[in-house]
Amino acid sequence: MNFKKIATTAALVMVASLIPFGGGMASAAPSKTLTVDDNKVECRNAQYTTIQAAVTAAGPGDTIKVCPGTYVEQVIIPASKNGLKLRSERKEAAIIKAPAVMVDEKAIVRVSGATGVTIESFTISGPGGGPCDSIRYGVRVDGGGSASILDNHITMIRDTPFSGCQNGIGVLAGRFSEGQVGSATIERNTIDEYQKGGVVISGPGSTGDVGHNTIIGVGPTATIAQNGVQISGDATGEVHHNDISDNIYSPQTFASAGVLLFDPGVVSVSNNSLANNDESIYVIDTAGAVVSHNDITGSTFDGIGLDNADNNTISHNTVSDSGYDGIYVFSTSTGNDFEHNRLYDNAEHDAHDESVGTGTGGTANTWEHNNCTTDNRGGALCGN
Repeated sequence: MNFKKIATTAALVMVASLIPFGGGMASAAPSKTLTVDDNKVECRNAQYTTIQAAVTAAGPGDTIKVCPGTYVEQVIIPASKNGLKLRSERKEAAIIKAPAVMVDEKAIVRVSGATGVTIESFTISGPGGGPCDSIRYGVRVDGGGSASILDNHITMIRDTPFSGCQNGIGVLAGRFSEGQVGSATIERNTIDEYQKGGVVISGPGSTGDVGHNTIIGVGPTATIAQNGVQISGDATGEVHHNDISDNIYSPQTFASAGVLLFDPGVVSVSNNSLANNDESIYVIDTAGAVVSHNDITGSTFDGIGLDNADNNTISHNTVSDSGYDGIYVFSTSTGNDFEHNRLYDNAEHDAHDESVGTGTGGTANTWEHNNCTTDNRGGALCGN
């Protein structure tokens, strides 16, 4: 199968140093808790009615407690706010909602240079107020900043109406095309109804730990090719223990992906459950990745596809019910190890390798101890 490459977006950690003062170390100011309530009904003693006002007043290491309510604003956390903690008092009951008109970088929450920030238990919601490029990100981390994004519902990061414009990403860390660097730990979130992508980690120096999330595309659509998680542009990261589903481009002229690796740095994809994506794990221009222990079912095209991908390890994955092949390897992919994969009930072949070389079955790759029935090499890929 031939699919076109899907490109995009990027982030990293910067360390703050203590400043000598008067021959010793400066004593840190004690951290404090600031309270926000949009109408001072839920928390009558709240000092602030907007989250941004509390961020502006806060110092490094402070905690901002946000009471239930709907906060129509963009929140920007600058470099002077290292260690700031934003928490919804009740899980998902504090809603940070996109204004009808957003200012650049059109993120609902932006961590711009601050390190060690925590964003926890919010609903972060679009949609944007216009038909194209009205909203770009639910959460964006850039400027060398870092953030832990935990237990949030990030939803409807899309235009109005849902469009084919290449914006609308739930969480972005860094951005290759802008030379931006960012770092994010993204755990236990639900990310759904996005336009272009659920999570993107992109650019040299950017890194992401994407784990234990539920990431759901809109299902079959002719409007845009979506990606659940993307690591690209020399970014590094781990994608693990996520449920990723329903990224399907119904014209099938391009492929949506559950997980897209596009020219990344060191990366691993493990222990994920992927269902009903076009290409569940799509590995393009990638070397040295480890793809292991994933459970993949119902892919429109292939369960795992490798395109111009060399020296990767694909092991201990279970792939079933793909529309074409369980694992498909393009002719340009060499030096890869396929080991201990369980492949069954895939429509064309359980294993299909177009490469030519001195490897298994005349391919340019090694296939060992795979449990499958059908391949395009006379049984050599499944038979050892």
